Amino acid sequence: MINEEDKKLIGACGIYCANCGIYQSYKSQNRQRQEKIAKDIFGENTDVKPEQITCDGCKGAIDVHWSGECKIMLCNRKKELLACSECAEFPCKTVEEFWAKNENAKKNAFKQREIGLEKWLEKQKGE
Repeated sequence: MINEEDKKLIGACGIYCANCGIYQSYKSQNRQRQEKIAKDIFGENTDVKPEQITCDGCKGAIDVHWSGECKIMLCNRKKELLACSECAEFPCKTVEEFWAKNENAKKNAFKQREIGLEKWLEKQKGE
């Protein structure tokens, strides 16, 4: 059985949120790392402040989610799914567009579908 804390770490798109730099830097309040992420994403002269680099995972608080308007996350929440891999319409165009930029998320999602979320999560936590 997947507990509530672990559910927050299953990215809707296939990523494992605990391995995400945005999630890690927010949880540890590592301002230096948040600042580096802001500059990496938005450029050296960004107005984005380190404290704006936040995320509590896809099932966490939406007001601190990295991208509160993420179509993939919002779809999962609406359908009450933990991940796209559980969806009858898997894979859809929206998640495939994201995967074009994140091959690891794609591999994870197909692995979730193959072995189930619980086993996939156990493997993620063991790595």
